[in-house]
Amino acid sequence: MTNGETAGIVEVKYKAYENDLDKLERKMKNFKKLFPIYKEYKLYGAIASFHVNNDAKNQALKSGFFCVATQRGKLMHTECAEQLRVL
Repeated sequence: MTNGETAGIVEVKYKAYENDLDKLERKMKNFKKLFPIYKEYKLYGAIASFHVNNDAKNQALKSGFFCVATQRGKLMHTECAEQLRVL
């Protein structure tokens, strides 16, 4: 998703674990090389899942991913990092 100067990369999983954060990290690092049209954009990362392992959630927020989104009943619950990491 983009808005003209920033892009968000969201890793979507049924169940998310810590190793999925490594995959997201890799995708974010290679994104501007693979899609040079976005080379001047600020990149933010997020993870969305029906279930996020607590260790993965804590690591994602600590690492500065902008959002961890999970399902709670019929609603979507989001937690955002206090300190965002921008690539």
